[in-house]
Amino acid sequence: MPRFSFILLLLLLLTGFQEHPRSLEQRLFNEINDVRISRHLPPLRWSGRIAELARDHSSRMMHHHFLSHEDPEHGGPGDRLSMGGVAWRACAENIYEGYGHSDPAHAAIQSWLNSAGHRQNMLSRAYTTSGIGVAINAQGEMIATQLFVAY
Repeated sequence: MPRFSFILLLLLLLTGFQEHPRSLEQRLFNEINDVRISRHLPPLRWSGRIAELARDHSSRMMHHHFLSHEDPEHGGPGDRLSMGGVAWRACAENIYEGYGHSDPAHAAIQSWLNSAGHRQNMLSRAYTTSGIGVAINAQGEMIATQLFVAY
């Protein structure tokens, strides 16, 4: 059985297999919480609704070829959260675009940690809830959006 698993994994890698976006979202979320916990911060709670809104923003950026916190049609993070029915008191957003990384979750997190504003969002005690949405195109380009919310 282990030999079969190794061969299957090798075939998937050789054929350009990409990690499923939902799996990548969860991995990003878990690793961000690991970073928070390692710094004695409480973990964020996952929100499926907020993840849907983040996913929509990532998909729109991918399909409409823009990378911005401001969607030309739907506005900024607060606008999108409100339109999506999320009653928030404070919010923030991290976005990331990457291509060709062997571990895209790690690359996104390192990019956010290396940016003062993104790092502040990730490590803020103010935010208690989050959702992450990932879009991946056929060429392997990934766009990730993480929304942070305080109620």
